[in-house]
This record gives sequence, structure tokens and C-alpha cells, in this order.
Amino acid sequence: MLKGRKLGFWLAFVGGLLALAGAAAYLIAYATTADPVSGVWDRVFKWLVFGLMAGGGAVALLGEWFRIGFAPILAGGLMGVGLAAHLVETAYPIADVLTRVPFFGGSLPLAMTFTVIFAAAVLLTTAAAFMEHNQSK
Repeated sequence: MLKGRKLGFWLAFVGGLLALAGAAAYLIAYATTADPVSGVWDRVFKWLVFGLMAGGGAVALLGEWFRIGFAPILAGGLMGVGLAAHLVETAYPIADVLTRVPFFGGSLPLAMTFTVIFAAAVLLTTAAAFMEHNQSK
């Protein structure tokens, strides 16, 4: 699988792994920080974001495995929409910090951590869409 691969493959591969690992960490982090009494999760967590990032990572990895040329474009699109949805939810804890009024709620450190992880995955996969993935035969 790794023989004859170029930079585009490696960027898409690392971006897909980062998206899958980030989605798993996203789920675990927000599940473990849920309120133990009410079971309510942090407002920043959205199942849509989890699904889009996991799906984008899976598309990137499977696309590289099966050498599908358009997979990085599709994966980058899925991850980009997931990142955008996450950024919408990240605005709430940012507003609380900037106004110094705990109104909306949400964990800003968690939200910013996953913003960085998801953005890196999107950038890597999108960059890979414009590069060669395989050696010419």
C-alpha cells in the first residue's frame, strides 16, 4: 500500500488519521465531561460534527487505500463542513469569555483544542487534493 506514494498521499493519510482520532477524542472528551447528575453534555458537542469528521477521515483513508482520485476533495468537504459546524458552537463559550458573563456555557479550552485539531485535518486533506498521490508507472 505504501510503495510508490508521493506527498499528496501522506498528507491525505495523516489528515484522515487526524480526523478519525480527533473525532474519537471529541466524543470521549465531551462524554467524560458531561454532568454526572443530569447527564447533559456540553453545549459545544454536536453529533453532526462528530459524524462529519469521522466520515471525512474514513473517506480520506479509504480513498487512499483504494486509490480513488477524488477522495481528498470529498473528505476535505466533509471535514470542512464539520469544522464550520464546530466553529458555530465554539462562538458561545468565546462570547462568555469576552463579555465575562457566563450566559451560554460551554468549555472554551475543549472547544479551542478541537478547533485546532479539526482545522489541521481539513488543511492537510485539502492540500492533498491538489497534489500527486502515486508514482507514475
